[in-house]
Amino acid sequence: MVATVSETAGADRVHPRAVRIRFGLKPKLLLLLLFINLLSAAAFGSLLYTVERTEIISAFDARLNTAAAAVAEMVPAAYHQRIKGADSIAPAEYAALQAQLSHFADNAGLAYVYTYMKFGPAIHTVATSATSREYRTHQQTKFFAGYDTAPPLLFQSFADGRRRFDEYSDAFGEFRSIYLPMKTADGQTYVVGADVERSHLDDALIASARNTLLIAGLIFIVSMIAGSVLVGRIVSPLSKLTDFTHGMEGDGFQASDSELANIRSIGGRRRDEVGSLADAMVGMIVRLQRYLADLELATAARERAEGEVSAARDIQLGMVPRVFPPFPDRTDIDLYAVLEPAKGVGGDLYDYFLVDEGKLFFVIGDVSGKGVPAALFMAMTTTLFRSAALTGQHSVGEVFARVNSELSRDNAGEMFVTALGGVLDLATGVIEYSNGGHEAPFVRRADGSVERLPRLKGVALGVIEEIDYATARFTLQPGDSLLLFTDGVSEAADIEDRLFSVEAIGEWLSAPLAEPSAGGTVRALVSDVHRFAGTAPQSDDIAVVMIRFLGSGAA
Repeated sequence: MVATVSETAGADRVHPRAVRIRFGLKPKLLLLLLFINLLSAAAFGSLLYTVERTEIISAFDARLNTAAAAVAEMVPAAYHQRIKGADSIAPAEYAALQAQLSHFADNAGLAYVYTYMKFGPAIHTVATSATSREYRTHQQTKFFAGYDTAPPLLFQSFADGRRRFDEYSDAFGEFRSIYLPMKTADGQTYVVGADVERSHLDDALIASARNTLLIAGLIFIVSMIAGSVLVGRIVSPLSKLTDFTHGMEGDGFQASDSELANIRSIGGRRRDEVGSLADAMVGMIVRLQRYLADLELATAARERAEGEVSAARDIQLGMVPRVFPPFPDRTDIDLYAVLEPAKGVGGDLYDYFLVDEGKLFFVIGDVSGKGVPAALFMAMTTTLFRSAALTGQHSVGEVFARVNSELSRDNAGEMFVTALGGVLDLATGVIEYSNGGHEAPFVRRADGSVERLPRLKGVALGVIEEIDYATARFTLQPGDSLLLFTDGVSEAADIEDRLFSVEAIGEWLSAPLAEPSAGGTVRALVSDVHRFAGTAPQSDDIAVVMIRFLGSGAA
């Protein structure tokens, strides 16, 4: 899209992209904050309720356990040893015991306390309390009454002698109960039990749920207020950076010392992604100005071209990380990369950096064309990727879309870059990636098997402004490696114009590796490519990146 900017003396510049903003960053961040806070409040509330529910049930079970122990004292084993049938206990003795147990159950707030014995396949009541209603209606359970609706867990306790808690419904009501198996002196098993009405437990759980909802709601409100303040602190400097970027469009990437100092002050005050973006933006402008100055000098003095191209090569290689291992304090990742321009300078690129302590951003790309123009476009692309990836929480597809928009705008040279990049979660091995017209990478599993990722749809960056890029995910297990490369590897030609080919890369990876580390693998692959090309001149830039995921448990 092309827009005309009208300027008058002393008037502010109107930026063409400003009119395209429909839904700003601040509303998006607030929506994201709302979503995250809702999830957090729900997760916290669920956890809190789970803990409180466990404690409430444990308290009820402890009460039942104490009651069962008391009943075991009140109805001793000797009583049960006497029971052989329906006439074993005199009615008067049973009635007295029932009254004692009923008094205990009433005082303890229990529904019933009882003991059971099993004769043959049937369970019989040999001691039990009765409610006041049962006394009034003369419906007390009689001695040796058969328990026809006995719960399955009661039978299991008779069978294996294990204590159990149970929740069930029968003709007497809905209860939570304990079954405590005991033994008489002659080896007979009897079960001591106690019931509490389920409604009492439900009332306690409902009260806990209300308290949990209240606490989670308060946490949500406080988090939204604090988050809104934080969003404001993030968006304000980003607005300044946006205005500065738009101003650079019409000034040929020339900035005054005061403008650069203003942007540097943001980086000095902020020790987060916004500050990193400000520093990266200043670095981008400074580097681009340096490249433009070098290009002007090279045009004016062709006799110094060789020296300036050499300097440009050093600058270009200095823009990509070349210190290995890149993260010496980390044991969860092994990473190595190579960049070999075909000429003095080239258009291949790679970059990687930690977005935070747990996530690694990586990208590899191939700029159209050769020489200094490709190097400048490569520098801009690398800087834009770093800036976009460090600005807030964006998906990889969104990062690609932002970089594409910046590269497409005012692209007088009609250059483009194919790129593939992603984010590796160093805790889980999950990789989210997007592809802008680049060769799909290979994955070499820890067992030596090799697979090639499907090629996502996506055009090269810098061709069409304002397009979306698909995002996909896959997982690296500990010991798995991801190999990214440019066509300088797959299309390396020998003196008879035979190509090394993508298939050859897959076959090469499938063979046993003498050195499975990332550095050993990359160096061996590049060496084999040069050996294949022989005396043929290098026709294209070569860039190779290998990321070997070792996992959080690696020593």
